Amino acid sequence: MVGFIGRRLLQSIPTLILISLLLFFGMQAVPGGPLSAFAFRPGMSQAARNAIIHQWGLDQPIYVQYLQWVKSMLTGTWQFSFFMHRPVREVILQRLPATIILMVTAYLIQQVIALPAGIIAALKRYSFFDQAVTFFSYVGYSMPTFWLGLMLLLIFAVFIPILPVAGIINVRVAGAPFLTADYNAWFLQHPITGIIDILTHIVLPATTIAIVGIAGDSRFMRSSMLDAIHQDYVRTARAKGLSERVVVLKHALRNALLPVITNIAIELPLLFSGAVVTEAIFSWPGMGQLFFQALEAFDYPLLMGILSVSAVLIVLFNLLADVAYAYIDPRISYA
Repeated sequence: MVGFIGRRLLQSIPTLILISLLLFFGMQAVPGGPLSAFAFRPGMSQAARNAIIHQWGLDQPIYVQYLQWVKSMLTGTWQFSFFMHRPVREVILQRLPATIILMVTAYLIQQVIALPAGIIAALKRYSFFDQAVTFFSYVGYSMPTFWLGLMLLLIFAVFIPILPVAGIINVRVAGAPFLTADYNAWFLQHPITGIIDILTHIVLPATTIAIVGIAGDSRFMRSSMLDAIHQDYVRTARAKGLSERVVVLKHALRNALLPVITNIAIELPLLFSGAVVTEAIFSWPGMGQLFFQALEAFDYPLLMGILSVSAVLIVLFNLLADVAYAYIDPRISYA
């Protein structure tokens, strides 16, 4: 297993190099390139603009800029944000906890509901439950995220005002912004109140993300399970007299989970990159909102940092999916 993981890590290096090239030169290909961030800043003289361009090395040859950027990513500095005037790593780490809280909550809701619903729908094919799951999936898939978020906001924060409108906490209750030193001190003194405050704020955005995910994952699980329960090895297991529970859980489900693992591996990086639309609607101070703000201001180093982290996570979680395949499916060799 160790050798298998080591080979997969080595195979990931060329992929990461190619991704870095595509990201860097793709951003350079945007009209105006990184310099467009300073093109129309009001009140800035040309001399000040030139000084900033020189400071960030944007007047260097493009290959030099690429090497400097790669060096900054490998050494952990990740360059500096143009407009926040802080290290990109520091800005990302400040926003990351809020995104992880939101996305992990939504992801758990999504998988706890979607996977059992897909399995039961496959086992009870064409039943009322199966038709209900199918109907929900079509409806959930057809609803744009921004529309669903706005409708939930309108219903539960305006018409029936039982949930907060925006943010991750109530600053008037905590007395300080989220994760500041004052907030952390207050949270340690009032942990129950702090947890309840976060939970009430997370209900609407997490539900918005989870509903769309449930619609897709339940159908995916149903399709995979249907394919598995009609295989010859399942018929053989039933012919041997094994109980239906053993047939389903030990034989059919284990094999049905193989394609689902890939789907989950693709979704997991979203836990760190955030949901841009949802976080914007609910003013959630996470990575999705940060990406939107960086894109709006064309904060080149910040955009590159966010995209690079997301790309590395996608490669990493696909590696974890391969390892999970090898563990679950005995037909896959480590050699």
